Amino acid sequence: MAQSIGFIGLGIMGQPMALNLVKAGYKVTAFNRTRGKAEAIEKAGAAVVASPAEAARHADVVYIIVSDTAAVEEVVTGKGGILETLRSGAIVIDSSTISPGVSRKLACMSAGKGASWLDAPVTGSKHGAEKGELTFMIGGDRDVLDRAMPVLQALGKKHIYCGAHGSGLSAKLAQNVIQSTMVEIFCEGLVLATKAGVRPETMMEIIQGSMARATLTDFKAPFIFRGDFTPYFPLKLMHKDLELAMEAAYAQNVPMPTAAAVKEVYGTAKAQGKGDLDYAAVVTFLEETAGVKVRTS
Repeated sequence: MAQSIGFIGLGIMGQPMALNLVKAGYKVTAFNRTRGKAEAIEKAGAAVVASPAEAARHADVVYIIVSDTAAVEEVVTGKGGILETLRSGAIVIDSSTISPGVSRKLACMSAGKGASWLDAPVTGSKHGAEKGELTFMIGGDRDVLDRAMPVLQALGKKHIYCGAHGSGLSAKLAQNVIQSTMVEIFCEGLVLATKAGVRPETMMEIIQGSMARATLTDFKAPFIFRGDFTPYFPLKLMHKDLELAMEAAYAQNVPMPTAAAVKEVYGTAKAQGKGDLDYAAVVTFLEETAGVKVRTS
């Protein structure tokens, strides 16, 4: 079992994940671009350093979970990036949702240092990260996954091997296309019903008694009805993932007409300044356009 972990990225997902690794007994050295977000992990017993390179210097496993493709490239290849100190034999686990093509490139660059790379995006949102109950979609060499499994088991309850480098990310993008579309069309239906005079709680009772019921919308509905859009997964990141999915679809000649329309809805909501809210805040764009609010109080 790897004893030393360099952890990079202490955002909504990263901070509880890093805390779980400390609780599991790993020696964690953490880096976050905003130093203030590292206070909780430092109090828990982790070391906090000034660069990704310092986090990776003595690490058996380097764990990355940052916002987007550019951020991953910066912490890997930029000045003070992990490639400056990455040890031969180390494993890099990247749980950021980024371009599969860029991930494959970074895997090759890590291999040049004698290190291994896994793309391991997650689903389960903030509450799953806090409980250590995330689901992982993993791409890379299977033997590397076997070596990394003790670390991943401290973070999640399900670890699904998808295939070669980039395949975990391809699966994650497909999953987020489905998830974002489910929430957006759920919100469209709620707004339509509310505008017609059907109470939101009545509409929810109908949905839950029909084939349209889904665990995702059961979870999101109470937040929508309260107007509470505290971010479990920010809208701007969902929009980013939809853009990545559309790029992948174009490259592979896969038609995605519904996803293209949904991407524009999220993009409009983001342009209206809703990007830092939970992605369920897409309902507010629909509400404002229709002139009605879906609220139970």
